[in-house]
Amino acid sequence: MNTSRLIEFSEEDLAELDEVAQYAETMTPALGAMEVGNVRNQARAGAIAERVSRRQPASVRSQEMVYRSVAAELAGVTFTTDRSMQAQITQAVEWVECYPATLAAWEAGRITRGHATAVLRCGTVLPRDARAEFDAQAADLCVGQSVGRVKDRLDHLAQELHPRTLAERHIEARQERRVGRQSVGDGMSALIACVPEILAAAIDDRLNEQASTIIDTDPDGRTRDQIRADILCDMLLTGSPLADPTIDGDGNGTLGMIRAKVQVVVPALTLLGRDDDPENDTTTADLVGSAPIDPATARALAGTVATWERLVVHPVSGQVLCTDSYRRTASMARLLRARDRHCRFPGCRRPAIRCELDHTFDYALGGRTDIRNLCHLCQRHHSMKQFTSWGVRQLGGGVLEWTSPTGRVYIDHPPAPLVKFMPSGGGAPPPDEGGGASPPEPAPF
Repeated sequence: MNTSRLIEFSEEDLAELDEVAQYAETMTPALGAMEVGNVRNQARAGAIAERVSRRQPASVRSQEMVYRSVAAELAGVTFTTDRSMQAQITQAVEWVECYPATLAAWEAGRITRGHATAVLRCGTVLPRDARAEFDAQAADLCVGQSVGRVKDRLDHLAQELHPRTLAERHIEARQERRVGRQSVGDGMSALIACVPEILAAAIDDRLNEQASTIIDTDPDGRTRDQIRADILCDMLLTGSPLADPTIDGDGNGTLGMIRAKVQVVVPALTLLGRDDDPENDTTTADLVGSAPIDPATARALAGTVATWERLVVHPVSGQVLCTDSYRRTASMARLLRARDRHCRFPGCRRPAIRCELDHTFDYALGGRTDIRNLCHLCQRHHSMKQFTSWGVRQLGGGVLEWTSPTGRVYIDHPPAPLVKFMPSGGGAPPPDEGGGASPPEPAPF
């Protein structure tokens, strides 16, 4: 690393930055307590509306006039609309009734509104009688994590606690796929498509890749969002693979060659179709950085690749141990992608496939090309490490210790694997007594 290019802070700058950080650190629990106090007050308003509504004729209750009236009362003193306030009241009642542990953690400043909102969103898939256990575990999962980092773990926790499997629910949910249009004013409309998660992720990735190509080769002043919107309209209105004159029997052609790239982490038993039994299905495939997908879709995706790469993990901890490849460089890259899954700067969620493998201790200064000296960093945070006084070192096991310019230390752990091999007997093996023996290798898939 060329230290002469580092951004330098004067002692006065660092002292003032430290004061700013201390203030933010102090205010977080105070803000949490105030926000939760407001949530509880809104929930009281909801309780009043419910109590008064029960005394009204059925025709009045059906029109929610009481709720509208109560919402308008609060909206008037908070300078907002009654529609917005009614939505806030509904959300507040849900938090108070179903997520007391989350509210308590938020009130204590251990998590933020963003975490609490994520818990509420992910918990909506669960029946109300299953939300208490989800609430208790979700609150603990959120502590010390950024909202972006914890969302997929909350999604998977909700799937694990649901009394019905994702495969069962996905079959029913697919019947509700649709496209709608909603006017947003000024001659504009929002096109809303409710489609399977895997297709939405593929469409989003395709738009991103094509927008990046336009930006890199022929920038014309449009923003990325504008280019994505223009590409979507162009493809829907003028393009159809079936009408492509260059298409052949294999589906190739100008449009037929376009393929979305989706990275998935899939349990082997899911791909083999051995976990479709509702009584035994406790795991799902994971669309990296997004959400769980149903086993049938995961198997269809796996069937389009020529070879499978086996990922061997510790049968108890789930820690990645090795891959099947003999090519050292390629296998290291695969192992690190499996370990990191995203950029390793605290709070960043950019997928590893969009990041760079960085030598933690600079190769030019003697750092080794070793998995204990490599991690994924997105371009933004790679540059921060190179050109600012943010520092990082590896503590072993993929754990990173970041130090800010003011001296604050942040520990970033690799994400917990979503797939684990468990002993066939159901019981955990005896703990390692320090002999250093490797766990037995799972049988071939």
